[in-house]
Amino acid sequence: MKQDHTMYIYKADRRTKSGERLVSTTVWQHRDAAEMKREVRELQYELWPVSKGYRFEWFPAMTTVKSIMNGAEVMIRTEDKGTFMDPSQERYWSM
Repeated sequence: MKQDHTMYIYKADRRTKSGERLVSTTVWQHRDAAEMKREVRELQYELWPVSKGYRFEWFPAMTTVKSIMNGAEVMIRTEDKGTFMDPSQERYWSM
């Protein structure tokens, strides 16, 4: 299924507490998992090689959750899942 994906590119950096820093955030539109894997392989080969400390992560930009209030399915950003902005969590409705 084609959907939007958010790709995060990190680089190893010993100056930071986590040991890496965020280099780039990009939203890829209308891609499926196979196309995203192909894009990552091409980027790793051409621009951000793993041998130089780069790491890639990608996630669907939107996810579907079920509201606990009325049971309706709601689309939210993947980053918001499990937070106070998620209608499937009680803390969303208690604010």
